[in-house]
Amino acid sequence: ARGFVGDPDVLLMDEPFGALDPITRSSLHDEFIFLNRKLQKTILLVTHDLGEAFKLGSQILLMDQGALIQSGSQEDFIRRPKNEFVEQFVRGYQHV
Repeated sequence: ARGFVGDPDVLLMDEPFGALDPITRSSLHDEFIFLNRKLQKTILLVTHDLGEAFKLGSQILLMDQGALIQSGSQEDFIRRPKNEFVEQFVRGYQHV
């Protein structure tokens, strides 16, 4: 919440939901979506949780060892993975 006080054009959030229990995390995801729709800010959200990225992001970027591997929507990742790394990453998410 403090990040919005200065009314920045872009907000960087690094693993903001990482240390939360599942119930609190889900509730805050919903609040985040509501707040983002209301404020219409560009938010860069860093997460290792693909489900979280799919739920909260409109544009997902997948990196490996500092290199951008693929960007796009959830559908792009599921239907059009760029390579085997992306396929395995998405497959791992789907089986959890």
